[in-house]
Amino acid sequence: MILKDIYLYPELLDYGEEITYPFKELTRSLCNYLGRKVKEARCETAGFNRVCFVGRKEPSGEAYVNSSNVLGVEIFIDEDEYLNTTKEKLNKYFSKLIMDGLDKVDDKYSLPKDVIVNAISDFECSGFINEWVHKKKVFKKQNLVCSLICNHSINDFQLSLKVMRAGDVVFNEVILVTPPDELAYHYKFKDILMDDDEVIVTTKLHTEPDNVLFRLKLS
Repeated sequence: MILKDIYLYPELLDYGEEITYPFKELTRSLCNYLGRKVKEARCETAGFNRVCFVGRKEPSGEAYVNSSNVLGVEIFIDEDEYLNTTKEKLNKYFSKLIMDGLDKVDDKYSLPKDVIVNAISDFECSGFINEWVHKKKVFKKQNLVCSLICNHSINDFQLSLKVMRAGDVVFNEVILVTPPDELAYHYKFKDILMDDDEVIVTTKLHTEPDNVLFRLKLS
């Protein structure tokens, strides 16, 4: 199987809703970045396509693969340490938890530890910036290059539309802001279309008007 997703979260039964739900959302910037990097590397694993680092107050000693093809790795999360870590330092704190989890995974699972460690290092060196181009299209008739640029930070997710003509910026603005969780934004944008002098950003929904996120009139 190919590894596609990485998750880090506390076990609800151990830490309760007030800790678990905000923690999950705050980790998604890091885990989304790591997930994209392991997907790009197309890493073969021993029977799992997702790894979940699960915080427990009394973690088990060994990793395991469940019936849903998920590699579970239990780690200890110190509630006080988490609560006393400032938001600016949370990505570094979350990275350390994942590194702790990697140390618990036996080689028999073929977890691409080097890819994950290198991705964590790259993320830290970038200043914890998780940004990528979702879509880039050239419209030759209108002499336009249009791009959808994603920025998934620890605070929120932002989608920007950038429109260039002959090297000049025609438009470059944020057109969507959501909470920092893929579930909040994954269906809200899909493609860039051109209709005469109008740039249209579509969604993954199929019914009008929900199938259009944004329209930009160029004249």
